[in-house]
Amino acid sequence: MLQRSTEEKRGKKLQVATVQLSIDVPGHIRDDFRDSVEKNGKTMDDVLKLYMQKYIWKQGELQRNRQKRREELG
Repeated sequence: MLQRSTEEKRGKKLQVATVQLSIDVPGHIRDDFRDSVEKNGKTMDDVLKLYMQKYIWKQGELQRNRQKRREELG
């Protein structure tokens, strides 16, 4: 999960710069994904943002584990 700053916890909104993301996928994949997401009461934006955050966290975790193993071996 994302950690919130002290200011945000106190109710002040932080301004976050956003960027446009464009990817090319076959239409049926986009449509099936949208249908699946909406059946769960979510939006594609929310699901993709959460996935990207979790992916970044997981890759960092894997990198830390690889580093720890290298240090233990060497």
